Amino acid sequence: MTDTDLARLRTLLDETARRGEERLPPEPRLSEVLGVSRGRLRTLLKKLEDEGAIWRHVGKGTFVGPRQLVDGPGLSMSFSVDDILHARTVFEPQLAAEAAVHATVEDIDLIEACLEEMKVAGSLLQWKRLDERLHRLIAQATHNVLLLTLYDTLRAQMKFTLDRRIEQVFGAEPGPKNDTDSEHRLIFQAIRDHDPVAAETSMRQHLRSVRGKLFGLR
Repeated sequence: MTDTDLARLRTLLDETARRGEERLPPEPRLSEVLGVSRGRLRTLLKKLEDEGAIWRHVGKGTFVGPRQLVDGPGLSMSFSVDDILHARTVFEPQLAAEAAVHATVEDIDLIEACLEEMKVAGSLLQWKRLDERLHRLIAQATHNVLLLTLYDTLRAQMKFTLDRRIEQVFGAEPGPKNDTDSEHRLIFQAIRDHDPVAAETSMRQHLRSVRGKLFGLR
């Protein structure tokens, strides 16, 4: 079944991230672990790559997370969590506004489906991966390749710093799930209603709320 195969591959990504690893096993091994054909595996990997959940480098393998568009973690370490959250607060509200203008019915359905998965996420790690997918779906709904590339560049920096800060603040609990899910719903409703002003405002308020939580204002 399509959904089952994809869900199992997503679980494997979560387990890889939990171990602190970045590279997935080679395709022959992945195919064996998942019990799917190589052709089927490539279809699943393409879907995850389109979502920004993985990226592939010819000759090097398949990696968890967004494509690295800067030169490794050394550069990332020069950015504080606050730097990254401030950059998000500047940039992502504009993406939400653009998404409200350009989102298709398919975009809206994908965002809503992600929100429904977040409601039943069983762990902080699963919820964080869904949160990443949600924000990228919003960027993707702008239908602007350059904006999506800029978003992925910013998101690559979050990988090295933001996850660590979330774990420091919230531990292994569901963390900011309840409050944040309601904030996400407001952003979704504005995009669904094609209201760019409300989408921009809701995203800005959401990111300011996240920034407050991560710096002790829980």
